[in-house]
Amino acid sequence: MDRKLRLTTGLILFAYAASHFLGHATGVFGLAAMESVGRGIILAPWRSLPGRTALSASLIIHAGLGLRALYKRRTLRMPALEAWQLGLGLAIPFLLTPHIFSVRVGASVFGLDDSYQDVLYRMWIAAQRLANNLALLALVWTHGCLGLNFWLKKYEFYRRRRDYFLVIAVAAPFMATIGLVNAGWDAATTARLDPAFASAHGPPVEGSQHAASMAALERWAGDLQRLWAILIAATLLSRLARDRFERGPKGVRVTYPDGRTVVAPRGFSILETSRWAGLPHASACGGRGRCSTCRVQILAGLAEAPEPSAAERDTLERVKAPPDVRLACQLRPVSDISVAPLLAAAELSQQAGGPTRETREVLATALFIDLRDSTKLAAGRMPFDALYIVDRYVQAVTEAVEAHGGAVTTVAGDGVMSIFGARTDPPSGARGALRAIGAVWEAVDALSRDFAAELDQPLGFGIGVHTGLAVVTATAFGGKSSLQFIGDAGNIASRLEAATKVLNGVCVVSEAVFNVARAEIPPDLAREELAVRGLEGRTLPVAIIRRREEADLVGAPVAAARRREKA
Repeated sequence: MDRKLRLTTGLILFAYAASHFLGHATGVFGLAAMESVGRGIILAPWRSLPGRTALSASLIIHAGLGLRALYKRRTLRMPALEAWQLGLGLAIPFLLTPHIFSVRVGASVFGLDDSYQDVLYRMWIAAQRLANNLALLALVWTHGCLGLNFWLKKYEFYRRRRDYFLVIAVAAPFMATIGLVNAGWDAATTARLDPAFASAHGPPVEGSQHAASMAALERWAGDLQRLWAILIAATLLSRLARDRFERGPKGVRVTYPDGRTVVAPRGFSILETSRWAGLPHASACGGRGRCSTCRVQILAGLAEAPEPSAAERDTLERVKAPPDVRLACQLRPVSDISVAPLLAAAELSQQAGGPTRETREVLATALFIDLRDSTKLAAGRMPFDALYIVDRYVQAVTEAVEAHGGAVTTVAGDGVMSIFGARTDPPSGARGALRAIGAVWEAVDALSRDFAAELDQPLGFGIGVHTGLAVVTATAFGGKSSLQFIGDAGNIASRLEAATKVLNGVCVVSEAVFNVARAEIPPDLAREELAVRGLEGRTLPVAIIRRREEADLVGAPVAAARRREKA
């Protein structure tokens, strides 16, 4: 119930913020347009009694639920995005309160002017207020976007178009800031040319009723800020007192496969217990029960475990989990229990000495290459001779992939799967994969020349490349960290490689790779709408590379896209 109410109130507040930003953005056309269109049309619904009621109620409820969520959280160890969302949610009221009192409360209680002319001019001549409001824009929008991302990432339409949402998320506060600055400049210019404007909308005259009203609003805002700080402190102290009371003999013993036992306060979820103890534990959705990456197998204590909630049951049924598998973020054991996490989470780079990271859900590009006719390669040769050629092939492909920012994750016989963008950003990963196509082709051709005396014909191969959502983690083998991933990116890349045989091509690249790389598909490449298993009901637009020269063509738009971004 809390989660649905927090989502509903959050969406109302986000809708208000979006319309507010849109109203601010009209300031690029001047102060008059901002007043007539921004305030008079876009913000008009929020100025009505139903709009003000919904907004005020959502603000109070959302803040209260935020404190309640802080109290219920059993540990403050969390992934960076969750920490940012929580921290921003607690910081926003300190900047938002003065703005609410000076504008909305001032207009309702004292009948003060809340027009853009008045508000913007006073903001403009008080540089600190302008800086505070610009910071408020960034904090509110970032907090809302993080919440939306956690909510929408389970939907396929969002995962496919997340880059477009990112563009909107960046453009909205940027345009709102430009509108505020431009309209504020317009107000300041008007005030210099028209003394009556400056007198009507400038700072209140000392000793006037206006000045007394503003002073009262500032006191009230300060009192509310102090009250909010007291509520946060009281929540943290309550958590501390609860945790101290629930530890010791009242704690629950959670045993992990390596034999380590953690005594956690009663009420901790398995995921919170892992984080509290500093143990890596995968979680892609932030502990909201929407993904299944945190799932654990219960080795002992299943009979005493609480029944799953409706949300947990839906997720477990979706992944067809057996009865002894539960979601670590939702299971709060009431008695001793032994569990085994089913998705490893380890350091992404132990050699670099980096901190332990949770499994991440990213938009990544997968490149899969498979050697053609490997059975013929082994025919008539000693097994070690054939293995030597395959080993040289794997080394050559790995070097080509790593030279362009990729990481080889799986080698199965002569099939090599690699991922790009796991440690960078999606556009850089997609561009690296496109550049790697030519490098892989060149490496295999060079290998064919080296073994020309032993081969009846040059080595043949197929490549599939696709950008999609992937859950990335690291699995330790023999003390070394190996990057692994699972998801649409790799599945579809392998199927595109298989399609090269049907399409009479060497490489098949999905259009999504070019879109994420922000590069145009070279017009000389053949195009096709491909039916791919796993994408029932829709086809996948792809580009087909059949000749070595065509592999070089994909590097040109990639370089052009990089030049455009640098410019």
